[in-house]
Amino acid sequence: MSNFKWCFIIIIIQIILSLYLGLSLSEDARIPSHWNIKGEIDNYVGKWTGILLFPGINLAILLLIMALPYISVRYKNAQERFEKVIPSLAMIIIFFFAGIHIYMILLAKEILSPSGNIIFYLIGLMSIMLGNLFPKIPSNFFAGIRTPWTLSSEEVWRKTHRLGGISFVVAGLLMIIITAVFGNSSTANIVMFVIFMALVLYPVIYSFILYKKEEKK
Repeated sequence: MSNFKWCFIIIIIQIILSLYLGLSLSEDARIPSHWNIKGEIDNYVGKWTGILLFPGINLAILLLIMALPYISVRYKNAQERFEKVIPSLAMIIIFFFAGIHIYMILLAKEILSPSGNIIFYLIGLMSIMLGNLFPKIPSNFFAGIRTPWTLSSEEVWRKTHRLGGISFVVAGLLMIIITAVFGNSSTANIVMFVIFMALVLYPVIYSFILYKKEEKK
């Protein structure tokens, strides 16, 4: 079964679970929709928006990714690689958003505590999964570390995504470990955020350095 089919299955499960869990909420229920850097909920949406909007977003993301062969100017240059990587990328993103969505509804039903830990675990897991996929992504304008320098050179793209894959995996592991050890403390969250952003942004700087070296040659 292809990963695109798995994406549809994830969305169907997401819809079923969100309806099963959300229909019993009162009409004036508030569903968490955003967390700040401290892992605290700082925004809410209404019942039906919380139930229906996020599966709709996931479906729109999937349809957009499936349309890449028709809208990407570089798809034909590496069609075989795209066909192996893009469905996996779609599945990672859709799984992440589906997980966040169900977590939001469980919080609204007060089945889970709003500690923020699960959010950090999910982000860490997604970062690890994306990091493993990055070295396989061909040069394109839609996915990956898209800087003016990676898009200008196949060599810079390849080396940046190899380093970026390692950075994302390390960032994800650190996020999971720090959350597991220190929980949802403000200091731990700020330190984790700074480390995570540094590791994520480092490949961008690295791509610029590589491009300048290549330019001199």
